[in-house]
Amino acid sequence: MGSIVISGRRSKLCTALLFTAALVAGTLGIAPAATAGQTNTGAVSGPALLSPDVAATVQGTGQQAQERALAAYWTADRMKSARPDSELPSVKARAAAGLPQAAPTKPEGASGKVAPVAPAADPKGAPQAKTDVGVAPAAYYPNYPVGHPVARTYGKVFFTSFGVNYVCSATIVNSEGRSEVWTAGHCVSDGAAWNYNWTFVPNYVNGSAPYGYWYAYQLWTTNAWFYNNNDFANDVGAVVMNRNAGWRITDYFGGQGIAWNYPIGYYMYAFGYPQAAPFDGCCLVGENGYTYDGGGGTIFMVNYMTGGSSGGAWLNFFDGNWGYINGHNDFKYNTLPQYMYSPYYGNQVASLYNTVRNIST
Repeated sequence: MGSIVISGRRSKLCTALLFTAALVAGTLGIAPAATAGQTNTGAVSGPALLSPDVAATVQGTGQQAQERALAAYWTADRMKSARPDSELPSVKARAAAGLPQAAPTKPEGASGKVAPVAPAADPKGAPQAKTDVGVAPAAYYPNYPVGHPVARTYGKVFFTSFGVNYVCSATIVNSEGRSEVWTAGHCVSDGAAWNYNWTFVPNYVNGSAPYGYWYAYQLWTTNAWFYNNNDFANDVGAVVMNRNAGWRITDYFGGQGIAWNYPIGYYMYAFGYPQAAPFDGCCLVGENGYTYDGGGGTIFMVNYMTGGSSGGAWLNFFDGNWGYINGHNDFKYNTLPQYMYSPYYGNQVASLYNTVRNIST
């Protein structure tokens, strides 16, 4: 992770126009943006960078020096005051938009999936107090103990976008590289620029980090999202994580599986760290229910989670411990707060996943 800073100019926000063009196999690097209604293939990446103010505090050289600067930056007060991702300009604009008149969502090709994987030995973390009060209709605190497969493969994300600190969620995904977490595209990039200071806290509970802090090495999203951040059908992100104490993140915690091009209508289990009211971001929150066609390359489910939960995976074929990521908390419409939307996991997910799956740190 370098201290070089890349600047980006936020693209003009507008009412989102979704399209259902199929995405084909990914290509490395940066590709030209497609205009609305055209296919935009592949994935784009950038290094996980420090914001200028954090880079200025680095003492020494190399990854460890930069991670010390990040650890000093993300104080308890900064984490607590970080804004939910629903306050990002792109997500706010989407929430305020009217429902699009869009073609039905459907599979784009052959289905595929990669199974979850457990670590060789379950990691142990410090026990934490439980939270026992539900805070919204149908939402609940699963109160998984520290080290439960769901608790430790999900985590809270902290990052900086255009000088403002935000919160998202992310989920460790199984891959050959054993270094990847899966999240929403807007949690890695908003406004044709990469987010800074990207930090993942697995099994976050009430301000504590029972397994410490894990720092990003490389950020990835779809070309369609990076260049057109109102294209929520392609709002998918992946992050390659640095090792921690010599461990690759999936080797240490295990990773959930992932699936694409499956029919809509499965019963999903969603988890994340909502921070916008009535939640406070303290703990992992769960929802579960059937998915429905949201049109224009999206799906939705009854889900009362709020901002901060974006990137938390929806698990298909869930057995109580492990499942297959087949959607994620992504955005809501202000007029329909009871529904959470996700990109449909089609060819764009296969493309992004297959691009990053062999990258290792």
